[in-house]
Amino acid sequence: MKTFVLSIALVTFSFINTFAGTENPGEPAAVNTCISGIIIDQNTGEALTGVEVKLNGSETKTYTDFDGKFVFNQVKPGKYSVEANIISYQPIVRSVSVNPNELHALNLQLNNVGEE
Repeated sequence: MKTFVLSIALVTFSFINTFAGTENPGEPAAVNTCISGIIIDQNTGEALTGVEVKLNGSETKTYTDFDGKFVFNQVKPGKYSVEANIISYQPIVRSVSVNPNELHALNLQLNNVGEE
């Protein structure tokens, strides 16, 4: 249910920003692009807190909150490699293509070290 409500909120937010005007006519609207998601333990399904999530090839990184959620706001459109890493878990890397004014959900599951 949480995922459904979050998805509806993200779609609504994206819709509003897509059709919102600018303060100065003639100027392009600000890019409002976002990569967000939740990281969980693959075996237990529990949210993982404190996972380092970074956009490879840049200095941009963040950490998951107590609910396993992370977000990168105002990401420039393009292709990114997103890496999630925390002690005792195998790192995971996913490719993401981001378009202007797009909210991209990237939910990841991490395996414990020593598990396949």
